[in-house]
Amino acid sequence: MTEVVATSSAAGGVIHRVVSKPRHAALTVFAIVVALVATLALPVAAQNEEPTEVGAAATLSVSSVDATAENPVVALFGVDPQTKASDVSADSSAGDVEVVATEDSTEASWPAEVVFVVDTDNRTASSGFSAATVGLLRDAIDDLPEGSKVGLVSAGAWAELEVPLTSSKSRIQTAVGQLAAQRGAALLDGVLLAGQVLSQSATTGSAEVARSVVVLTDGSDTASEANAESAGSSLLQAGAKPIVVSTNAAPALNELVSNTAGSIEIVESTDDLTAAAAAAMELASHRLLVSLQTNIDSEERFNVNLAVESGETSFSYPVGLVTTSALQLEPIFETEPGALAFLGQPIFLYISIGLAFVGITLAIWVLGAMFIRGESALDRILARYADGDELADDEVQEMLVETALLQRAVELTETFAERQGFLGRVEEKLERAAVPIRPGEALFFLVGFVVLVAALVTAVTGTFIAGLIFGLIASGIGAVSLDVLARRRLRKFEGQLPDTLQMLAGTLRAGYSLPQGIDAVSKEIEDPMGVELRRAMTEAQLGREIDDALGSVAERLDSPDFAWAVMALGIQREVGGNLNELLMTVADTMVQRERLKREVAALTAEGRVSAMILSMMPPGLGMVLYVMNPEYVGILFSRTLGLILIGLAVVSALVGLLWMRKVITIDA
Repeated sequence: MTEVVATSSAAGGVIHRVVSKPRHAALTVFAIVVALVATLALPVAAQNEEPTEVGAAATLSVSSVDATAENPVVALFGVDPQTKASDVSADSSAGDVEVVATEDSTEASWPAEVVFVVDTDNRTASSGFSAATVGLLRDAIDDLPEGSKVGLVSAGAWAELEVPLTSSKSRIQTAVGQLAAQRGAALLDGVLLAGQVLSQSATTGSAEVARSVVVLTDGSDTASEANAESAGSSLLQAGAKPIVVSTNAAPALNELVSNTAGSIEIVESTDDLTAAAAAAMELASHRLLVSLQTNIDSEERFNVNLAVESGETSFSYPVGLVTTSALQLEPIFETEPGALAFLGQPIFLYISIGLAFVGITLAIWVLGAMFIRGESALDRILARYADGDELADDEVQEMLVETALLQRAVELTETFAERQGFLGRVEEKLERAAVPIRPGEALFFLVGFVVLVAALVTAVTGTFIAGLIFGLIASGIGAVSLDVLARRRLRKFEGQLPDTLQMLAGTLRAGYSLPQGIDAVSKEIEDPMGVELRRAMTEAQLGREIDDALGSVAERLDSPDFAWAVMALGIQREVGGNLNELLMTVADTMVQRERLKREVAALTAEGRVSAMILSMMPPGLGMVLYVMNPEYVGILFSRTLGLILIGLAVVSALVGLLWMRKVITIDA
């Protein structure tokens, strides 16, 4: 003789255990302890995939809500369908809610839709589980309410829909007897397939149906590709509840039941299978229908709390609709905003980031001032002695130690760069961009900037990878900034070159020699041409050939036009001729070249803008779609085919961009 003993558990599902009479009170306490220990050990068991026997629990949940009538009707799962209205209490923070009636779903002519997922692994045949399953299924199907539909899914090496939902009980019973044993048990795949079948029925059929998936197994899942989360999601979408009957509590099935507030019934042997199957069919075919009277004048969703003797549950529902998806019945979690809640708005995050970058900039400026104007600190110290103010010895030592440490850090950075062979390149970039600091100082500032940015991003995002990525981006900003400054200076220099040559020709017509003319022009023209010519003349006055001094200007700025002009001057000095006329010819040629370049730029402007728009449109539209519907776009990043398509799209976009660039590029 047997009985069903129910105990409490936080596993999130309705769990029954069939035990034999008689049982002592101490055994009940022991079962509760086992349940608590099993619940605490569930995460570890899920990792180790070791079957752990779980105790019993009864947690009620909402399977559907019909809010189209004056009094919303709530279908409860996991509670005695004969529960009276006086035993159910309801409340809501939005207003008054009262239970006016309760009814068994079968009395309200609710049919049942049950999909059986049967374990057909070889071990079930050897243990006698398969034979017992065939017999109990034939009996259980006959006990379903009139109008019910039944489906059958076999879970062997793969999951297969043997019989779709049908009202022909004989068809199901025949198919059950023809199930063949296989090697493997794809139980979660079977649940996923069953959930999809019930989802189609929920979409096209009536909402007044008790939908369930009954899993019959005596072992663990060994062949599924799906996980408990995806399988449970299909059940939640269909508004169906899983009911597992097994000889052990497999971790994957425990997780499935926990995620969906279903039921798991553990039997000690196949002899207890009949009683367990009867309890499972009772849960599968019955719901407690609770009619609520709400005095809430609101079209918005609001939370409702229902409590019965076996437990309580909270849910929310859209007014005026029939809702069968458990995902749409989730309660709304409301939190009281604190006094500083406004600081959590995105605008304050951006303000904080901006202030942090301002702080970084100020820190770099202070360090730069210490290096670039390092002598000013010493001047201030000496000035205090000159004014008669004494300075404490410890203060002098502290300031000098700090300066020495910073200078030592710069020297170490410069030595490292020189050993690695890139100090000279850094010096060339600094000189070309006219940045008046030493290469070691520039590298030291760059390292400090990168470290500060990486630390700030890591602190804001809490992810070291994000800090590393932004640190790499910050390191590239320094090199890009120098290149931008150098190109801007070069464009201005070459823009001044025709006027410079014309001014130089004018000085030669006035009777100046070439060095005198260059010196006069350098004092009249603006920088950067003026400073570069003055530097060349200073080198010439120190004994360097004027041609070499001017050539170093062209090499330093990487200016082919100025190198061409210097070459023309060198040839004229060797072969003779009218230097004034030569300079005017070179200046006119440069003017015509610049005019041609601008005409080409104007003619190709449409193509450049088109290339820019076409290259930015795909990622721009992708971002807009992601903001509007993240789940729709997220499929591309969560599936292998989506990642392949993204890769092909990027490659195609790059090929098209290079093609368009080739079309609009014209060598003038």
